[in-house]
Amino acid sequence: MIAPSTTDHALRLSEARYRRLFETAQDGILLLNADTAQIEDVNPFLINMLGYSYDEFLGKKLWEIGAFKDTALSIDMFIELKATRYIRYDNLPLERKDGRRVSVEYVSNIYDCAGTDVIQCNVRDNTTRHLAEIALSATSRALKMLSESNLALLSSTTEPILLAEYCRIAVETGGYRMACIALADTGPDQCIQTIALYGQEDGYLAVGPLTWAATEQGDGPIGRAIRSGQVQFSEDIATDPVMTLWRAEALQRGYHSVIAVPFSLPSGMMACLVLYGEKRDVWSAPERKLLQEMAADLAFGIAALRTAAAKVQYEQNLQVSLEQTIQVIADTIEERDAYTAGHQRRVASLCTHIAGELGLPADRIRGLHLAATIHDLGKISVPAEILAKPRRLSAMEFGLVKEHPTIGFEILKKVTFPWPIATIIHQHHERLDGSGYPLGLTGEALLLESKILAVADVVEAMALHRPYRSALGLEAALDEITTHRGLTFDASVVDACLRVFRDQGYHLEV
Repeated sequence: MIAPSTTDHALRLSEARYRRLFETAQDGILLLNADTAQIEDVNPFLINMLGYSYDEFLGKKLWEIGAFKDTALSIDMFIELKATRYIRYDNLPLERKDGRRVSVEYVSNIYDCAGTDVIQCNVRDNTTRHLAEIALSATSRALKMLSESNLALLSSTTEPILLAEYCRIAVETGGYRMACIALADTGPDQCIQTIALYGQEDGYLAVGPLTWAATEQGDGPIGRAIRSGQVQFSEDIATDPVMTLWRAEALQRGYHSVIAVPFSLPSGMMACLVLYGEKRDVWSAPERKLLQEMAADLAFGIAALRTAAAKVQYEQNLQVSLEQTIQVIADTIEERDAYTAGHQRRVASLCTHIAGELGLPADRIRGLHLAATIHDLGKISVPAEILAKPRRLSAMEFGLVKEHPTIGFEILKKVTFPWPIATIIHQHHERLDGSGYPLGLTGEALLLESKILAVADVVEAMALHRPYRSALGLEAALDEITTHRGLTFDASVVDACLRVFRDQGYHLEV
């Protein structure tokens, strides 16, 4: 008997290790024939992710698998891969066998295996991150709508003007294709009247009688919302069985999603704010919550027009609504970027203590706290993989990160707050000597709130852990601001921060 060679043994060992990694990987892996595009192997993770059996994958071309719904895109991907030997997509939409959509990061490359070209496709489920990014974008959009509609509440002198303004804002600011306000008639026919609309309607609301009765015609989102008093929506009109009666007319007018947000009028009658989107919409929980606040504010505005004395209460509700909206945005940001979860909350808390030590009035401290709570809002524009990168960023990557104060400012600059929140956020990386970004402002050009936020942000960032380094510790952070006291950081703010930690015993909660 001839003993196996050392080379044969090493080869078998290598193959066994690869097979073990292939079978246990926590990402999906496909192996394809580079000439025919036929699938030759698929690992268990991808089978579980997409719900297809091993045999349903084997021997098929990529575009013959139901998960890859866009056949043309799949073929184009294969052609591009053959030419470049590498392709990547950050948010490729796939569909499970049960119809549920997933968003994946898709990386495919060609490599040589014993003289034969093989395609390896790595598929990572990033649905959670993708939905968080959509939710954050939708929440920012809803914040702008809420702010503008609140201004409409203050300026409108009649109910028709107020209702028309709400619909206009939903279309022009919110980006919806059509918006209307529907009123439930309490008569025996239980009809629904359209009392305001804006956008691309083209006779859609007159196609058939609208009703909120418990019948087939009253079983759409509007009828259900009025009967139940709960938000009703369709994320995809093209496939949702609830929209069967209205599907053809809706799609003909470019409506692909709809949401009905009910609210009660002072008279006790039910009404709905109805928004039609021109693309499939996830209608995330934060967006639904903000739309409910918008509808509730509309109901209150109608009551305010009917009862002038209610205007004072409205102004108080407006501030509460804006503050709650800011918190929703902060929570959504943290869902997207787990590595810095809690960073904004800790910075906001430290800002509040520093401002109190400086003797700022309570209302001004409140504005600073809210600005600090969402000071990194602009990082919505920075890819999540850069924010979570476990090593030093390249110059180009850091350049993207440095854009976030400007992006945050652009999102918030048209939102009416009692405080200069957008400007505070825009300046929080500026420095006294002009060495900061994005504008290179100096000295007195900076708001005191921005100077406080700059110090608190640096202390928290240095003291605690980051993906690219271990925590440097509180003393190192305090030494840093002390070294640059009066140079890049405001001297009075630095002194107040030191007193907060050393005299008051304040500590950063992890």
